[in-house]
Amino acid sequence: MSFRLPFPFRASCPSRPLAAAGLLLGLVAGVASAAPAARAPAAAPAASAPGLVTQTVRLRDIGAYGPIELRGVEHSVYLPLSLRLDESVVSARLKLNHTFSPSLLPELSQLRVLIDSQPLATVVAQKNALGAPQRVEVELDPRYFVDFAKLHLQFIGHYTMDCEFPQHTSLWASVGNDSTLELVTRRLVLRNDLALLPAPFFDPRDGRRLELPFVFARQPSLATVKSAGLLASWFGALAAYRGATFPVLYDTAPQRHAVVLATNDERPAALAGVQLPRVEVPTLMVASLPDDPATKLLLVLGRDAAQLEQAAQALVLGQAALSGERAGVRSVQLPPPRAAYDAPNFVKTGGKVRLGDLVADPSALQVRGQQLQPIRINLRLPADIFTWEAPGMPIDLRFRYTPPREAGQGVLGVSINDRYVQSFRLASAGAGGTGERLTLPFAAPGGAQVTRSLTVPAFQLGSNNQLQFAFELPPGDDGKCRATTGGAQAAIDPDSTLDLSGIEHYAALPNLAFFANGGFPFTKFADLAQTALVLPDAPQRTELQTALVALGQFGAVTGAAATRLTVLPASQVKQAGDRDLLVVAAGAYAPLLEAWGQTLPARLEAGQRAASTLGRLADAGAEWFSGAQPHVVPREGWTELQARGPLAAISGFESPLAAGRSVVLLNATDAAALPAAAEVLLDPGKLRLVRGDLVLVRGESVDAFRVGEIYHVGELRWWRWLWFQLHTHPFLLAALGLLVGLGLSLIAFRVLRGMAARRLAARG
Repeated sequence: MSFRLPFPFRASCPSRPLAAAGLLLGLVAGVASAAPAARAPAAAPAASAPGLVTQTVRLRDIGAYGPIELRGVEHSVYLPLSLRLDESVVSARLKLNHTFSPSLLPELSQLRVLIDSQPLATVVAQKNALGAPQRVEVELDPRYFVDFAKLHLQFIGHYTMDCEFPQHTSLWASVGNDSTLELVTRRLVLRNDLALLPAPFFDPRDGRRLELPFVFARQPSLATVKSAGLLASWFGALAAYRGATFPVLYDTAPQRHAVVLATNDERPAALAGVQLPRVEVPTLMVASLPDDPATKLLLVLGRDAAQLEQAAQALVLGQAALSGERAGVRSVQLPPPRAAYDAPNFVKTGGKVRLGDLVADPSALQVRGQQLQPIRINLRLPADIFTWEAPGMPIDLRFRYTPPREAGQGVLGVSINDRYVQSFRLASAGAGGTGERLTLPFAAPGGAQVTRSLTVPAFQLGSNNQLQFAFELPPGDDGKCRATTGGAQAAIDPDSTLDLSGIEHYAALPNLAFFANGGFPFTKFADLAQTALVLPDAPQRTELQTALVALGQFGAVTGAAATRLTVLPASQVKQAGDRDLLVVAAGAYAPLLEAWGQTLPARLEAGQRAASTLGRLADAGAEWFSGAQPHVVPREGWTELQARGPLAAISGFESPLAAGRSVVLLNATDAAALPAAAEVLLDPGKLRLVRGDLVLVRGESVDAFRVGEIYHVGELRWWRWLWFQLHTHPFLLAALGLLVGLGLSLIAFRVLRGMAARRLAARG
């Protein structure tokens, strides 16, 4: 499992139960039973019992990015826990890997385990175990596992029986983020009710990657595929940071919650036991598998493909009266086409933005405790923002804090994407707060030349950013037995603003980093109104599955469904016209890819592959494919590799159909290798390796190349565009400089000659 958590754990303050914070393996919340650590764990129900499933969750999966460091006399950490709607916890066990400071007083120092405010267990420091890693198992009371809760770890430490400084360096305990929560859960049978949607097909309490099968007839039409793409983008928007995959089943019964798309003519025969009524109006239904009532099917039905699309539109737009087991759709009114860059998840450019508008709750801008965790603000921007020679992103920053006792002790550090920006010294006691103005540079000083190249952006701002404000407010010490024990507080004013009025949109393409991280250029319009999905005329399962994963990622980026997506067979690709193209194909699809042969950065076929560069790919291919030797095809600028083994590729190039339009091709040597291209989009570790215009995926290896020509999209003010072009063409700039110099010289020569002639005439 691989996913990114949108927030860190927060120390010394209760964290709010965000829906997105339910980061357990589909499970849950809670922790320890009220038994002391020394007691032997009670026997758990056998996981092999019918209907029971054992799941193991590491603390790193629920927000503990690193070891949990607990310091001071009293220090708390809160981790979010959640429970799926269709699961209940039968038993649970917390396995804590921890270490106590060797300087602690045994028996008086302890680690308390709570759920929300309910104490459940206490791990007492033992004299013979101080300073050494320990492992303790604590039974958890399943009664405290609720929809949303917080696992609370509280450290209470003492190092002397006399007066002690509450932040003494001897006061610490560490809990490993490899500690685990082992849960035995039972599946619940939910009622068949549309009012529960999107659960159980997507449950916001579940922090795992969404895996939702789509069931079709033996060979669905591309009109049916269009409805599936709309639903995939909607579920992808719901899944957000979790990621989503959509296994495709052709005429096969699913083994888990699934979506079924059927018309009166296209009906999965394998679901004969499920009541799939023939309908006369677009219809949405929830049904159960006959042999497994806990497994639900979302039936999207229509008399024909047009009605099927209406049913899907009604679901994603929320315009159907969704209640009961079945709902008919009378009509659907699509919203107006979306403007460029107005995706719900994008920060609006062209003006000032309040920081308070970038968080779901104002409490996210506040911290308190002995050690203050950074305040983090996510900032998603369009991928094509043009920041060449831009002065930066101004921030009008207002904040409040508990003044430190002594001058020079307090510091506010500002970072973006974990890169240092600026620090402020905080005034000592007597100053209740302050206001400052700072500028975030788009690129580090000295990075201007890389920026000018626009091939691999070196800016601090990307598609997905995070602002971090770290307050350091050490407690004061008034002398022996008079140390301050109260925690500090700090807050960023929600009325603080980012100035995005100077943002322009202009980018050098192809750049697969833009596609992988921000879905660009397709997500420029959140409804995909200017995108065409191109598939083989009769797509295979893996081709359709790969396309749905990509559309789900677009939904996660924009937060909107692809209500205006165009789906075309490869044989009719010319009908795409002035659109950006997402092409998915396994192997060389002759009618299309052969026609684009000279345009493609690479061509893949079973047993051979070719690339439009003579050197860079030859070494990579020979190294991987069993010592195979490349040979040159009699075509200038091409290399062909004869090789065995699967290979997937992501390619980007300018559309052969319309200048300034883009094509992104997801391709593989065979159908079995194609899902590897989609997996790259879901794996944060692989995602950062995607760049250039050609990415080859070979098992766990991801290699990026730049082999094609660059083109530009977007608009700039005329004078900025001219200056940018001159900077990117130094010889043209030099020639223009010579011409300007020559012209000025000629003008000066004529002026001086005229002045000399007038002097001679005056003397004569």
